[in-house]
Amino acid sequence: MRIRLAVVLAFAALAFSACATKSAPAGPALEARLSAQRWTLQSATDGQGQAITALFPRADSRAEPRFTVEFKDGRVGIRGGCNAMGGSYQIDAASRLQVGPMMSTRMACAGGLMEADQALSALLAQRLQVRLDEGPAPVLRLLSDTGQTLVWTGVPAP
Repeated sequence: MRIRLAVVLAFAALAFSACATKSAPAGPALEARLSAQRWTLQSATDGQGQAITALFPRADSRAEPRFTVEFKDGRVGIRGGCNAMGGSYQIDAASRLQVGPMMSTRMACAGGLMEADQALSALLAQRLQVRLDEGPAPVLRLLSDTGQTLVWTGVPAP
């Protein structure tokens, strides 16, 4: 009787895990999955779950340029605010992202775009936990130790 129960539970666990969204493993496999996508920022919240509005400075979201990020060969490239930004990055064995010092173009922009660049740069300067939900529409979550969360959706990188 116990063997039958164990077999039933094992099949149930397999069936459930096949339906669940899969998270990517750490290390080179995670970096390869990040590199395969161009990520677009969808939402950003602080430690209390409130929107980080500095990252979305325009009231008309249809006209709003959204930040995109690409990971490739140990480098990260960011576009969508006022300036293009980039730098090196590493992901440790615990799936924590560390972005190195960022370089940036130096254009002046109105409408809060420069402040959006600064806000995103400050968030990415922190060590962030990486959570990647794979599937037809992959979702990347970057979480700070203070509870800030950046949610990005992926489309295959060109």
